[in-house]
Amino acid sequence: MAPAIDQPMRLLCIIPISTTGMTDDLTRICPSTATLQITFVDGRDLDDCPPCIENHTQAISSTNAVLPRAIEYISTYSPHAVLVCCFSDHPLVYALGERYGDEVPVTGIFQAALQEATASGGKFGIVTTSTSWEQPLKDSVDDLGFGAYSTGVAATGLSPLELESLDRDVVTNRIATSSKPLINNGAESIILGCAGMAALEDDILSALPPSIKTIDGVRSGMTILSRRVEETALTKPAVKGPALVSPRRGDFNIENLS
Repeated sequence: MAPAIDQPMRLLCIIPISTTGMTDDLTRICPSTATLQITFVDGRDLDDCPPCIENHTQAISSTNAVLPRAIEYISTYSPHAVLVCCFSDHPLVYALGERYGDEVPVTGIFQAALQEATASGGKFGIVTTSTSWEQPLKDSVDDLGFGAYSTGVAATGLSPLELESLDRDVVTNRIATSSKPLINNGAESIILGCAGMAALEDDILSALPPSIKTIDGVRSGMTILSRRVEETALTKPAVKGPALVSPRRGDFNIENLS
């Protein structure tokens, strides 16, 4: 599925949690443009959708809760691509990818950030939220083939909800402090390991050494998917090159989620 060359691309961004603060932030900092029409859908009012995702069990719960809503939206409005806005190897990426294949390109902000961080061959570090994410993210980086470029994963000890509720300076300083060992280990870029950090990116960048860049997976995902859809529209049939990270679960099955 691809837009006519002179039509805006329709991008569906899914925030697979039930709280709405992150949706509000991303809607504000990522507005639609003349060439990119962005719609944000989250898990609000879904009884089984967690308010935040701090482990793989919650990621599975959020997938089970949000998947029907995502399918309904895609069936009704026919977006050209889908971005899952949770910084993890989230099962919703695979569930949608299996269902739609090349018809509707799907990626997650985690996969997109890794691609951007390594595009020029440089090393990266990831700053995440709670300590429970450190090992799973390290494992996922390795599983997706990016381990050689990683200087590690550092947790701030904050929950995704605290990124919104605590004083902005407190959160920014915590992220900058957590970045230091990653930079000392050779990181040239710091990946913001939660969609909720996107609203703080300018402050975080100012708190880091001038040579270090930040990578926001939401922005990375929008760029990668826009490029993929544009290539598809220009070439027809769809380009099947390495525009997106391939799922590591070759036998992933939607029915196995629960």
